[in-house]
Amino acid sequence: MWQPGVREGAKPLHDQLIDALARDIASGTLPPGSQLPPQRDLAYKLKIGVGTVTKVYAEARRRGLLTATVGRGSFVAGPAT
Repeated sequence: MWQPGVREGAKPLHDQLIDALARDIASGTLPPGSQLPPQRDLAYKLKIGVGTVTKVYAEARRRGLLTATVGRGSFVAGPAT
């Protein structure tokens, strides 16, 4: 399961999470096609609200980092063509 690196600081948690996701995708830690954990599972693991994770996944989709299909889950998007 993806374990984002976040720390307490001045930056809002959702910004830290989207930055961690983008960084892990860029570094290859999360290669294209990797499945991300369900939002509720990640929220539980990080001890944060589901709404925060939902916001992060939505922003990642908007930026083209993720694709999502209801019933299948969220996956790291492939390289832009």
